Amino acid sequence: MTTITADDIKALAQSNHDDPALAVADDGVVLVPEAAVAAEHIVYTKAELVRDYGEEITDVQAEVLAAGLTAQLV
Repeated sequence: MTTITADDIKALAQSNHDDPALAVADDGVVLVPEAAVAAEHIVYTKAELVRDYGEEITDVQAEVLAAGLTAQLV
């Protein structure tokens, strides 16, 4: 089972790429620098993160978001 962690969410939040996103890959979840590159495998984008939580995300929010995104992958 693929699991998204709070660390994955924090890495997305801290990414300075133009359009970063979390995507499902063969070996789990990876941070991609441009969402369009892995469009069919995208789980969540930084644009969505900023829209939903603002520029800062707390540890608790990251944990809750990671758990919710992991549940959607099942």
